[in-house]
Amino acid sequence: MKKIALSTALLACGLCASAQVYLYKDGQVLYQMENGTPDSIVFHAPAVQEPQEEPKTPFNYDANMQYHAAPDYYLNGCQQAGRVNTEYYNGIRGNKTLKVYTPYGYDANKKYNILYLMHGGGENENTIFGNDVNLQNILDHMIMNGELEPMIVVTPTFNGNGSEAQNFWEELRKSVIPFVEGKYSTYAASTSDEDIKASRRHRAYGGFSMGCVSTWNVFLYCLDYVAYFMPLSGDLWCDGCNSGQDKARTVDQAIAKSGYSPRDYFIFAATGSDDIAYPNENPQIQAMKQSSNFTYTSDFSKGNLYFLVAPGLTHWWGYVRHYVYDGLPYLFHE
Repeated sequence: MKKIALSTALLACGLCASAQVYLYKDGQVLYQMENGTPDSIVFHAPAVQEPQEEPKTPFNYDANMQYHAAPDYYLNGCQQAGRVNTEYYNGIRGNKTLKVYTPYGYDANKKYNILYLMHGGGENENTIFGNDVNLQNILDHMIMNGELEPMIVVTPTFNGNGSEAQNFWEELRKSVIPFVEGKYSTYAASTSDEDIKASRRHRAYGGFSMGCVSTWNVFLYCLDYVAYFMPLSGDLWCDGCNSGQDKARTVDQAIAKSGYSPRDYFIFAATGSDDIAYPNENPQIQAMKQSSNFTYTSDFSKGNLYFLVAPGLTHWWGYVRHYVYDGLPYLFHE
C-alpha cells in the first residue's frame, strides 16, 4: 500500500466538490470518492514486473551424440574467413600474449558468445590457430554454413611467469576476461565483476590435455564467471584427488559452494577410447554421473553433462579439433 496526498491543484479545481472523484493510474481507477475531500488517499501500486529471461536460441539437440569428424574441406581455407588477432596484455603474471578469433563480418555493435580454449603441455597460444590445427578454418566453415552462430574464440596460454594449468583460473579471472571483453564485443555490459557474472551463460572455457586440467580448475573456481565447459582429454588434478570418486566429490563441493543449480552449468567432455587420458578421465565422469548435481545427456535442454568417446582415437589435436566441431554447436542455448 502506498499513501499519496491529493495535490492542492486538484482540490482547487473544484473536482472534489463534484459528486464523484476518480484517481487514475495507467488507465485504471485506483480510487473513487463520493462527496468528500480527504487529505490523502490510499491505493495499491501496480505489481513490480519481474525481469524477463533471455529467450533461448532454438536448437535441435541429439540426446546421445556420437563422434563425427568435420568434412575434409573444413580443414581448408574458407571464402568467408574470420580474423585471428594477436593481443598483448599485462596481467597478474606479467606481460603475456593471446590470440583472438573474430568471425567473418565481426561487428563491434553486436554481442557475441565467447569461448576461451586452452592448449596442451609443450604448446602455446599459437598452437590452436597454427598450421597443425587450423581451428579457424573449421569455425569459418561452420559459421558460413549456419552450423554455428558467429562467436569469438580466444587462445590464451598458461606458460610463463609462474603460471601453470592448475592456477591459470586466477589469471583468467583477474586479467584475461577483463582485458579481452573490455576490447571485444561480448554479452558483458562492462568488465565489472557484476556484469561478467551476469553474462556467464554466454561464456565457455575448454582445453585439451593440460588445457583440460586447466578447464576442470576453472570449473572449481570460476563457476560464477563461466557456465559452459569443454574438457577435452584430461581429468581434474587437485590435492587429494586420487580416484574418480575423489574428483567427482571435489566438483560437487565446488558446486555446493557456488550455490548454482544443475540448470546453471553445462559440461561437454570428450576424448578418444585409445587416448592416454581416457583411463583417468572416464572414472571421473562415471562418478560424476552418479551425483545429483548432474543429469547425463547431450540434450542440454534436459541435462548438463555429456562425455563423447571417439572409438579408437588417440591423444592428438588432429582428432581433438573434431571434438570441438561436434560439441561447440551445443553450447550457449540454455
